[in-house]
Amino acid sequence: MADDRAWSEEWTTDPLYADDRNFYKVELWMKDRLRVPQLLYAGNNLDRAKDQLAAYAKKRPRARLTIRQRTRVLEEWSR
Repeated sequence: MADDRAWSEEWTTDPLYADDRNFYKVELWMKDRLRVPQLLYAGNNLDRAKDQLAAYAKKRPRARLTIRQRTRVLEEWSR
């Protein structure tokens, strides 16, 4: 019998919890690429992460952004 429960999206504002849960993180980096002053999104939905990155990049085109899953960089935005 098929499971009728819908897939639920989970997100957090805690970067350590995001790493524990293997979430996708959209991060705003400093110009020197040594620090992440702001976590824009952390959750289990890659499409939402991509949407968040695109929306922020449109608003701030010179920002340095990444989508990461733990240490793996999936997507990067910088000009």
